[in-house]
Amino acid sequence: MNDIYQSAVHNNRGSALVMQGKLGAARDELEAALREYPTNSTALTNLGYLLSREGKLDEAILLYQKAIGINPSYAVAHNNLGLAYTEKEQYPEAREAFRTAISLDPAYAVAFLNLAQLHHIEGELTAAVEAYRACLRIRPGEVQAHYNLGVVHLEQGLQDQAASSFWQAIRIDRDHAEARINLAAILVKRRRWDQAIEMITPAIRKQPENHLARYHRALAFLGKGDLDQAATDLEEILARDAGAVAAANNLALIYRQQGKPEKAATLLSSCLDKHKGNTMLHYNLGLVQQGLGCLDQARSHFTRVIELEPQGSERRERAQNSLKECRAS
Repeated sequence: MNDIYQSAVHNNRGSALVMQGKLGAARDELEAALREYPTNSTALTNLGYLLSREGKLDEAILLYQKAIGINPSYAVAHNNLGLAYTEKEQYPEAREAFRTAISLDPAYAVAFLNLAQLHHIEGELTAAVEAYRACLRIRPGEVQAHYNLGVVHLEQGLQDQAASSFWQAIRIDRDHAEARINLAAILVKRRRWDQAIEMITPAIRKQPENHLARYHRALAFLGKGDLDQAATDLEEILARDAGAVAAANNLALIYRQQGKPEKAATLLSSCLDKHKGNTMLHYNLGLVQQGLGCLDQARSHFTRVIELEPQGSERRERAQNSLKECRAS
């Protein structure tokens, strides 16, 4: 009995140390737990989780299987086994492990969450929605389930449902940047510029380096006609990443609208140096050069678009028409 008690003490210490990220000390405690009581299925599972975090998935799987052999009804071991199989992309085995965990503990919200994420990875969107909803029935405050459900709904083309899920995630965690970004993107598509800006600004204050947040706010500013504010966000993105194609294209558009075509040309040329095969950059730079009267350069860029774009693409057809205009000038 004393061995069992001492094993439990070491296991509890080890589990706490794993959560603190102190993996070396955690390993010492968990191995001590197993020396005291080698059939401690909880310690075996915790040591397996530690090994999974270190990327030693095969070793972790063996420990989970050993724990299950000792205690077949231990749902946590089945769930963790499913996570290891998911990382190894052994999806049928992962699905079976998660379903076993759920059958053993129907209130195991995390197992439903993991099963939902597996369905999502496999493109089984309807099954993913069902599993996320099952998780939320058990644990309504599971922010990751709300957010992930919103992402699935976006992939299904269900914007209203996606927006509702992102709102739920934000209500639970006001600092959830990804939920704010996705909801702002929906608001931009609906031309609700001010609401999009209000939604995304807190994420930028929290994460000033978040390029995606700044980009969506720039689109909202651009949509409402506030070119200066849009340019400020896009310039901030490009100051950190000079090769950000979408930011460069939109900022060049603003410069053209502001009557600064030379500045637009310089910006697009700089970005094109990093993305030589990007047809959007070539086409937009061609338009700028055409407007500046630099027809040889414009023709060169339009020709490049025609060479790179597939037959029948909209951009290829636009480039062909622009090339005809240049030749007629």
